[in-house]
Amino acid sequence: MKLRALSPLLSAIVLATILGCSHNNDDKAIARVFGNYLYESDIQSIVPPDTSPDDSAAIVANYIQQWIQEMVVLEKAKNNITDNFEKELQNYKNSLTTYNYERLIVEQQLDTNVPDTSIQNYYNKHREVFTLKNNILRAIYIKIPAKSKNVAKIHNLMSGNDLSDKNIVELERLSANEAAAYNFDQSQWITFLDFQHIIPVKTYNEEFYLKNTKKIYFSDNDFAYIAKIFESKIADEISPIEFEYQNIKNIILNKRKVEIVDKMRTSLITKAENDNEIEIFKK
Repeated sequence: MKLRALSPLLSAIVLATILGCSHNNDDKAIARVFGNYLYESDIQSIVPPDTSPDDSAAIVANYIQQWIQEMVVLEKAKNNITDNFEKELQNYKNSLTTYNYERLIVEQQLDTNVPDTSIQNYYNKHREVFTLKNNILRAIYIKIPAKSKNVAKIHNLMSGNDLSDKNIVELERLSANEAAAYNFDQSQWITFLDFQHIIPVKTYNEEFYLKNTKKIYFSDNDFAYIAKIFESKIADEISPIEFEYQNIKNIILNKRKVEIVDKMRTSLITKAENDNEIEIFKK
């Protein structure tokens, strides 16, 4: 359920409700607008600790002026308010109450464990839905200071055909303390745009570049950029399950949330009917 943001007028009403709460008899009023009062206790927490006296005074003065403006507009609005707005305000309160209760029930009952088999089964049944909107690639890469003494060794390790676990561990060791960014997970997919943010290759034809490029090595004044592309997929192709893994997991969890809420509503309605707490009057 999606809730709308509070309108400025509704925000003012909520603020007035808060400020209209009972106050200690020793609480000194510092401003009044029509029948609304602003008290010292209302502004105690608005000034950050260690703020200078001059800045504190400015913060408080600004707060008071904003409060006055809101109360003046609120008074005018209250005198011209419509029945529709009263209904809108009540509907918002009802929606907020319902939303928070449903969220509580979901938090208590939701099973967040989604097995890989469930994700695989969902993907197999809905493959046609998962079409790529962008070009993606599977690659290892590193962005490392150009002056690093490890650039040549990293380049040799990444250029070779042997990317054993031992070599990956060595690459991670060489990169850990110096690299500005790196990834040596060969199964990870990334959009070409995100890849370019790390490895700033330039091309006017992404599809041609991805189909014809496997190794990347260049440098500028600051960094050396080394990458090895294993696989790529072009927009409008079927997206690989690895790229959609988290998306599918979220879909499954959202379906579970809807089922929990629907089951709760059905249960409450059934109980209310059995208790004769629901009655529809004939016209």
